[in-house]
Amino acid sequence: MSKERDVKAARTESLFRGVNERIAETVERFGAEEAAFVCECGDPNCTERIHATLDEYEEVRSDGAQFLIVEEHVDPEIERVGKRNRRFALVEKVKPLVRSTVRRLNPRSQTA
Repeated sequence: MSKERDVKAARTESLFRGVNERIAETVERFGAEEAAFVCECGDPNCTERIHATLDEYEEVRSDGAQFLIVEEHVDPEIERVGKRNRRFALVEKVKPLVRSTVRRLNPRSQTA
């Protein structure tokens, strides 16, 4: 993967993470315990949904280099699976450029 593609994938994943942050805020505001989150993979055309509890989502968000994705969307070139279940994979970005980019774009880094 080229440097440009790495950064593009990281930005796409971060964009999906931002969408999921809004979903989590809305779900929490209405007192629900789970939601249909968007897959946070690097495919800008992905429309997959992942059902997860807010606790599961918070586990993913505990590290700015972790993402919630559909198992089939794991890209072993840039990430490794840290945890999986029948609904999703929690992946951690391991490729240095991707990892540093997603951490820089983490919306929670300013509040943490």
